[in-house]
Amino acid sequence: MYKNMTFEEILNKISSTDPASAGETVTALVGALASALGYMVANYTISNENDKDYENTLEVALENLIDIKEKLMEYAEESSKYSERIQNVREGKDKDKSLTGAAIFSFNMAKSSYNILKNCFTLYKYGNPVLKPEAKITCYLAWATLNSAIISVEANLEKIKEDRSKTKPFK
Repeated sequence: MYKNMTFEEILNKISSTDPASAGETVTALVGALASALGYMVANYTISNENDKDYENTLEVALENLIDIKEKLMEYAEESSKYSERIQNVREGKDKDKSLTGAAIFSFNMAKSSYNILKNCFTLYKYGNPVLKPEAKITCYLAWATLNSAIISVEANLEKIKEDRSKTKPFK
């Protein structure tokens, strides 16, 4: 869905009254932006530098970041379809299964964000010096994505814990 939308359409969809995993969608999209920006830093450096000492290092980062961006775009697409999961949680149907799935989903986004961060040092150290601000922005966006995904994991696990304590008060 998001791959074929304009940026304005994406913002309008996220800001609508449908809360269907808007937080997870935003998390995935911000991570994809971080990855794309990091990709630009590596790609520009490789394309415009005469110094080839770190080209292989940057090419590895380039490959990692494009894979991560694609994965996060897939997560954004997936999360946009989770209105059924939210409805199940509200109605109590397969609540644990839905919440566990959401926690695992968010954990996978956190892993992707961490993988962007693993490439940040390479971008900052070996990227074109003119693009150091963009390398830093990549890192900050990835850090925000990681923390947002962790917030979602914790929220879903807390809901599971609350439900279990309500159904088994003596354990």
